[in-house]
Amino acid sequence: MNEGQQPSPPTGRFKNILLATDGSEFSRSAEMLTAAFLLRFGGRVTVMQVVLFDPGLEPLAFELVQQQEKITRQSLDEVKERMKQQGISCNLLIKHGQNPHQEILDAAVETHADLVVMGRRGRRGLARMMLGDTAARIVAQSPRTVLVVPRAGGSLWNTSILLATDGSPFSDRASAEATILAKESGLPLRVVSVVENKGNPSHFEAAGAAVERAVEHAKKSGVTVQGAVLEGHPPADIIADEAYNSQAGLVVGGSHGRTGFGRVFIGSVMERLLGKVSCPVLVVKGE
Repeated sequence: MNEGQQPSPPTGRFKNILLATDGSEFSRSAEMLTAAFLLRFGGRVTVMQVVLFDPGLEPLAFELVQQQEKITRQSLDEVKERMKQQGISCNLLIKHGQNPHQEILDAAVETHADLVVMGRRGRRGLARMMLGDTAARIVAQSPRTVLVVPRAGGSLWNTSILLATDGSPFSDRASAEATILAKESGLPLRVVSVVENKGNPSHFEAAGAAVERAVEHAKKSGVTVQGAVLEGHPPADIIADEAYNSQAGLVVGGSHGRTGFGRVFIGSVMERLLGKVSCPVLVVKGE
């Protein structure tokens, strides 16, 4: 996207959510945030859980899988009942496979989800879906926007939203979504870009232009917004410090970025950021 060009229209307002759970207390936070989101903004939700299954299992192991499926169905029924008590209807989905992350990715496509919500840590079924390999794969490979919720992040954000940008088209897409969420939530937006050294004029100017474009877009939408270029390395730590200092309730960033500002920024940085902040992280996907 050229300087001055408006960000692409958002893919939607997250009206079709896929909530991936494992029945643990960590997934409960993601469940609570999903319910709060739906009550505030509307939409529908499919709640899914993965039963680990290997076609080559021995008969005894197969029986264990059947027992696990029974537990899973009970867990999903409990989620459905909690949602019902809040006036929210939901669909339930059980997937079977050897790789939880792949089953979740497939389910996102099958249900036409525009947002995948998951907890940051797990105990069963999706136990590898924390800051480990599975979470990174979901964030990196999902064709849909992903919201990763920490254990303490079960409430809808009510302070401010922090947008991390590098000026790439992916960041512009994230800017559009962050602006929508800030406007509909009635919250201020803070836009930042990180450079390793402000003494590099080209990197500093590019970062400044990226921030300015996002700020102008938010202002035109009627959102209270501030922007800044931050200096330091690694970028994930700088963004995490900014999220803490600004008391951000949500951090937003794009799914991929450019090898600019001296480092690969958005994308890999968003994955690293997951374990460094205490608030939910929204990784925006888009064309």
